[in-house]
Amino acid sequence: MAESRRGLTAVDWATIELRLLDGWGIRAIARVLDRSSSTISTEIKRHRDDAGYQAERAEARTAASRRRSGRKPRLARDGALFGEIAGLLRLGWSPEQISGRRKRIEAGMEQQSGLRVSHEAIYTAIYALPRGELRRELISYLRQHKPMRGRRPKSSERRGKLVGMTNIKERPEEIEGRLVPGHWEGDLVLGTGGASAIGTLVERTTRFVVLLHMPTRKADVAACAFAGALNAIPAPLRKTLAYDQGKEMAEHESLARNTGMRIFFADPHSPWQRGANENINGLLRQYFPKGTSLSGFDQQDLDLVASSLNDRPRKTLDFAMPNEQFKSLLAAVASANEAPTGGVRSGI
Repeated sequence: MAESRRGLTAVDWATIELRLLDGWGIRAIARVLDRSSSTISTEIKRHRDDAGYQAERAEARTAASRRRSGRKPRLARDGALFGEIAGLLRLGWSPEQISGRRKRIEAGMEQQSGLRVSHEAIYTAIYALPRGELRRELISYLRQHKPMRGRRPKSSERRGKLVGMTNIKERPEEIEGRLVPGHWEGDLVLGTGGASAIGTLVERTTRFVVLLHMPTRKADVAACAFAGALNAIPAPLRKTLAYDQGKEMAEHESLARNTGMRIFFADPHSPWQRGANENINGLLRQYFPKGTSLSGFDQQDLDLVASSLNDRPRKTLDFAMPNEQFKSLLAAVASANEAPTGGVRSGI
């Protein structure tokens, strides 16, 4: 019985051509090649024409057919889906945000639309690109800009000592669940040499971001800038502020009086205690890489960046956008007449 093998070889094609020229029949050729007669018959019918059966042409046609066959990758470099995802990456969206938002949109449709694509598939498609300009460009839009996937060690950060601090462990338990709005986290993002800075504020339930122009890192300047931004928010939505122990918060008691907020301080080297803000600081490095001087960016520039961040879908919000969530809070406050609606920077 003929042995079952997958595909013909170059020797098989040459043998078929020669034996047909010698006048052999299909069964005789099949016995010599240890193939089934149906395999040889199909091969000859497929590739014989007016010029007869030619081994070289049969091999070339088979190779071309194999290249065309098989499952096509959804994220092929020249495909429409890859182009759409590359466009969102250029807007600052992460692969996880792209995947989650497409999933959220498809969930509202009656029929599947093919929108879904996993964030792992996006990462795989990016890192599978050949070395070149497109690969470097798309990797530059990722959060960590890593040439290869993997973890990177994080450097430690030193902070000064403040007087009269209230530790974050004394914060009411209701805040920990991120269910009650009006609780904020704050920090500074430093420019090159620590000579310039941007103030950051994040509302814990909605992840809504406010960015502040900081001409210096002096404590009185920081307190004034934070107070101005927080007081532009309705009082029911400004209850507490969690911060680290940076020296720029030396005037924290003045800030608390001016805003009516309680201020809590995280432990040194404990970024998880202010996770929402730490995450935003990482996202900001897409716009302001380490080593960049921040002194050249004015408040209008920062508002545009904050608006971009607030218009990104967030996994923790089930891929809703911070702007959507925060506007809902403002509407609820306005309808309850608890506070007059006021202008809020950065996307509202």
